[in-house]
Amino acid sequence: MPKLDLIRWGYWLTFGWLFSIVLFRHFPGVDPAITGLFYVPGAGFPLGENAALNLLREVVWNAAIAVFLASGVAWWWVARRRSLWGRGFGGGKISGLSNAGWRAIFATFLLGPGLIVNAWLKSFSGRARPANTELFGGTHQFTLAGDFSDQCAANCSFVSGEVAAGTALAVTVWFLTAAISYRWLQQGLRALGGLVFAFVIFQRVATGRHFASDAIFAVLITASIAWIFVAAHRVAQAPQK
Repeated sequence: MPKLDLIRWGYWLTFGWLFSIVLFRHFPGVDPAITGLFYVPGAGFPLGENAALNLLREVVWNAAIAVFLASGVAWWWVARRRSLWGRGFGGGKISGLSNAGWRAIFATFLLGPGLIVNAWLKSFSGRARPANTELFGGTHQFTLAGDFSDQCAANCSFVSGEVAAGTALAVTVWFLTAAISYRWLQQGLRALGGLVFAFVIFQRVATGRHFASDAIFAVLITASIAWIFVAAHRVAQAPQK
């Protein structure tokens, strides 16, 4: 498991949750204002028709699915090798990650983008996507982030599944690069992961598919799940007094 400063990470997550709740719940004009930056009356969201952005979006989404499946296989493989041959292949690791590391990545994808985001929130929140609201040429009402309504039947706006998957990808890159001794390479790969993560947020908001709050809360949910698994592993490995 990578060595992470859980205290600092926890502080930032707590700040992010509190700030986002106050911002999007108590200042309802923030979401429409951000979305309005990309809206053209009579034309909708022009970036939504950009072929290059849509292609790159598909590439990132497919990559997230591939990494999710690969992490499950890696988790199983490392656990199996350790159980049959002691330290096993690569000292019980793949790409520098132990069984616990791959388990954390797999669980982050499964619980974040999978169960909490897509299976629950997007299915039952009922929040209409920006392009479908009256504010931006649609017929449905705008609802606050976190409110459950009847403005969407399925695959709704709150929260963004692709941003949640992009966050899980960023977590994966951070984990996998922890063992790289060349700092320039480590930082370069992490910067690339950050760019992909930022692109997903931009693409989903700029095309009218999600409000900014949908993206922010997707990040917070997924990052919090990763933090919980890393913290749980750290506690389990702590010497017993």
